[in-house]
Amino acid sequence: MRKLAAVMGLCSAFLLAGCGTSAPITVASYSLSRATQASQAEMQTAIYKALKRRGWHLQSDDGRQIQARYNKQNRHIVDIRIDYSANDFKIHYLSSQGMNFNAKKNTIHRNYNRWVANLERDISSELSFNQ
Repeated sequence: MRKLAAVMGLCSAFLLAGCGTSAPITVASYSLSRATQASQAEMQTAIYKALKRRGWHLQSDDGRQIQARYNKQNRHIVDIRIDYSANDFKIHYLSSQGMNFNAKKNTIHRNYNRWVANLERDISSELSFNQ
């Protein structure tokens, strides 16, 4: 009986360890192929549409960098910077609240990576529709 309890305890520990919510922060990027070209305005429009579709709010845009915020129920807030040109874009983490960000480990709640991946996919999708 003790062996069974010990085995069950170990299994529980491994399951809980595998259910962590932290993940390394990813930097999402996308480059258009040489056959597919866009203008700076088309890239900007594609980013704006994707931000709106996913519930991100535009904070600023200087023509090369967009800053946006995602606010999930006033408990989980993320700020990102999107560097962009006519041919590519890259999404960078800036700051967050309620997302378990760990600067030493460069980790954050795994939902951040999902939100950014969805945004990247929507921007690239929007660009392909415009071609």
